[in-house]
Amino acid sequence: MPKTPLLNPREYYQRVERPSLPFASGIVLLEALALSALLWVFMNRLFDRIDISPATRSEVSGTVSDAVFGIAIGVVVGWLLLAAVLHVFVWFADGDGGFGTTLAVVGESELVTIVFLPLTGIGLFAVLGDVPADPAAAAGFLENSTTTASPLTLLTSFVTFVWQAVIQGVGLAVAHDIPVGKMLTLTVVVGLLGFLFNLA
Repeated sequence: MPKTPLLNPREYYQRVERPSLPFASGIVLLEALALSALLWVFMNRLFDRIDISPATRSEVSGTVSDAVFGIAIGVVVGWLLLAAVLHVFVWFADGDGGFGTTLAVVGESELVTIVFLPLTGIGLFAVLGDVPADPAAAAGFLENSTTTASPLTLLTSFVTFVWQAVIQGVGLAVAHDIPVGKMLTLTVVVGLLGFLFNLA
């Protein structure tokens, strides 16, 4: 039997002890910490390339720390909100399990994000080489160069959304005893909306 839902979600979720809310919670917390660490390193490397005084850097570091912490909180809140949205549809479809089951499936699907985190980091750090040394020019450059501007990060985001949608759709269908086609349609539509929102 598979130990994660990554390659065979149907077989994984047919096990009695799956989905697991503690396992899902650990995945989401690991994702939040790993993403925060990645962004922290990126911002520090960015500051190394820009001509700013030590005093200004110290001043900005506090803001960056708050932003990184906010991103970690955002990962957890995003998990809860996505699970809540999906569970509304599960409820309308007369699903068997409770909200905790939906929360666990959505959390376990975040393994995909962790798998692709190294590629996300490569795409992010690839932008650093083009950042101007002038602070004003650097700010303008970064504003116009979002992570989706890199073909690698764009492709990574798309594959992540599709893979997660499949895991969520199959997982919710099996865990709540709902037709797979119905749940896959739901998770693909919700995931696509999130993907397009990130591009905006």
